[in-house]
Amino acid sequence: MKKVEAKMSDDTKESNSVENVPGEIIQGHEYDGIQELDNPLPRWWLVTFYGTIVFSIFYYGYYELFGGPSHDALFQSEMMIIEERQPALTDVSSEDFDSLDVNSLLADSESMLAAKDHFLTKCAACHGQNGEGLVGPNLTDKYWIHSKGGIAAIVEAIRVGYPEKGMPPWGELIPPELHVYISAYVLNLPAAEGKPPQGDLIE
Repeated sequence: MKKVEAKMSDDTKESNSVENVPGEIIQGHEYDGIQELDNPLPRWWLVTFYGTIVFSIFYYGYYELFGGPSHDALFQSEMMIIEERQPALTDVSSEDFDSLDVNSLLADSESMLAAKDHFLTKCAACHGQNGEGLVGPNLTDKYWIHSKGGIAAIVEAIRVGYPEKGMPPWGELIPPELHVYISAYVLNLPAAEGKPPQGDLIE
């Protein structure tokens, strides 16, 4: 019986041996019958690995040694571009906004992207991610509580809020030049099922 087991053990070792594996390079290390191979890494892996090293060197040099712009600096630069595009929107009264063309505002993709970001971070907690209404009213229906609707009404709500209803003023926390774009974003929201209508129907 012991001879059979010894023969089986020898057969197993022979079947598990890597000496006959074609193309493999044996390094010469063996631990408990496990032999270590020293195969070359795939070329794509090496290219990716060395590429990340080269990229990190240039990245570190550009941003840390040669004064590359930080994320905050890039953000401020983008905000300055928006302010330069719409210098008149900062000081005009909210009533004048009703004469603006919503489609023209929507065409400014950079400003609308910033408007969406402010809506999701400051307005969605009360009005929902899609404007469907949570604590605050549904912004996607045709019912208005405090006004007759339109850009001017939304800009006014952003600026002064309705503290008695729980809505704080956002005028000083949101860049003034974005108030009109947030208003256009709200007006362009598709109808969403959510909170029941409140206020008066304004067609």
